[in-house]
Amino acid sequence: MIILLDENLLSRKLKQSFLSRGHEVYNVDDMGWRGFKDSEILRLAENHPFDAFITADKNLRYQQNLVGKNLRIVVLDARSTRPDYLLPLMERISEVIASLPAGVVISINDSCEFI
Repeated sequence: MIILLDENLLSRKLKQSFLSRGHEVYNVDDMGWRGFKDSEILRLAENHPFDAFITADKNLRYQQNLVGKNLRIVVLDARSTRPDYLLPLMERISEVIASLPAGVVISINDSCEFI
């Protein structure tokens, strides 16, 4: 599975939890897409093709039309975006992301529960 991490998730630590499970993982900085609008990142990600997009932008589902997207979109609903704080969430996502159907938009909270 090829995963794209949003601009707010640039830490190498966060990438490692996916790499250790055999996923390919990049962030928007790796792709040269830093500073792009969310709509452009989503369009580029689908055309790349990435399988999943992970973001800490809780407003993404309200600001973007996500209907008909082929990406698995995971929104981190966390109080902090510090890498050490997000690492348990990323590890949980890396365990289950391949089982999510394409086009689904889900959130995961601080307790590592999908909501």
